[in-house]
Amino acid sequence: MELASISLALIFFLTFLSGVSLSMSQQQCNGASVGVRAGYWLPSASHYSPLSSINTSLYSHLYYSSLSIDETRCTVALPPGEESSILSTFSSSIKSTGNLAVKTILSISTDEYKEDVSNAAFSRMAADKNLRRVFINSSIELAQANGFDGIDLAWRFPATQMDMENLGVLLAEWRAKIMDESGDTSSEPLLLTATVYFSNHLFDMPDCNLNYPIEDMSNNLDWVNILTFGLHKTSNITTADAPLYDKDSHFSASYGVISWLDAGLPPCKLVMGIPLFGRSWFLRNKDKNGLGAPTAAAGTKQRKSNQTGIIAYAEIEEYLKSQSVFVTHDNQSVADYFYSGDLWVSFDSALVIHDKIEFVVKSQLLGYFLWTISFDDSNCTLSKQASLSWMQYHDSPYAQGGFEIMQEGAVIQDLHASTGSPRSWYSKTLSCLLSTILLLVVLPYQERP
Repeated sequence: MELASISLALIFFLTFLSGVSLSMSQQQCNGASVGVRAGYWLPSASHYSPLSSINTSLYSHLYYSSLSIDETRCTVALPPGEESSILSTFSSSIKSTGNLAVKTILSISTDEYKEDVSNAAFSRMAADKNLRRVFINSSIELAQANGFDGIDLAWRFPATQMDMENLGVLLAEWRAKIMDESGDTSSEPLLLTATVYFSNHLFDMPDCNLNYPIEDMSNNLDWVNILTFGLHKTSNITTADAPLYDKDSHFSASYGVISWLDAGLPPCKLVMGIPLFGRSWFLRNKDKNGLGAPTAAAGTKQRKSNQTGIIAYAEIEEYLKSQSVFVTHDNQSVADYFYSGDLWVSFDSALVIHDKIEFVVKSQLLGYFLWTISFDDSNCTLSKQASLSWMQYHDSPYAQGGFEIMQEGAVIQDLHASTGSPRSWYSKTLSCLLSTILLLVVLPYQERP
């Protein structure tokens, strides 16, 4: 009788803890119930993808991507020449299309043309209280002066654990300043988002034990965009560059999503990235053209991306019109690829995007973002598919259902054993309390004669 009473009390206690956890998660998710259908637009693409060509009805949020940090003063660096006028008209042009609900966000990113210098500047700024204040103030002033509804930080990537800790401090001070500004002006506070590595645990840094500051991100960001693409930039074999699943490695969108959720980020603050470009290679032997075939070099530099090995979906479509192109859909990874002669390209088709959006909804994430919308074709084929699939699934039973993201045949690795990524504070606390209580309940009865 005594044991039964204690067991019943234990059940009530665990139910209480679950309720506390759910309540806290709901508090973190206040204001984030409306889904995110975001797209990134690059001003460098304005000559072939002008602002006037954007179909704003397909997006809830549009990112101007991007400005960087002034390495000397640690303010937000102003764009050069023509891009300055594009920045000043971005928000007004987007909102003049008739979709008054669309929000614009100014992304502040590592400069891709001088990554080491730019990342070092972010690191120096984040480590110094006065420089953080300068950076935060300049970002808010610039966003407000140009009519943006929010700010995004795309620091790619913090290189040490101290960088990660300083990132947490930066986000907390940034949020506090945004709220102060909002209170002083009686205006809607700016959105604050971050665009980050696909996993909460960084694999390919000199410090191999890096984890993002989850609690500071959960408390201070409206949401987190995870870069679940570009996962095989330097591969010497053909491979899916943005697979939904990968049974042989951690490099997949599903692994990234689970790692962030497992670390404690609420699903309603997670937005998954989908590429509108493909990864291309030249085959070493054109007769060996499946997944895992040896490659000789990255594919030819393309006009839209201006990079070797990167090909926009609009350019992929031109290849697909040829009868000499052979297309394959890989069910295991949820990825498409084609080959033509010695050219091999991995890409996300409309079918892949449909499946990825279904995954996003089943996972109860806040939404998705497309990188970049300038790479879509003139009919916005992939952007339309993403929006259509989102509308199809978002109000379906998936959205109210349980956390169900496993595909039959897909293998998701054990995160704790393989990465050391931390569980949420709730999981740790609950495990510890449960173990302690069970010991207190069971041991006295084992000791009785």
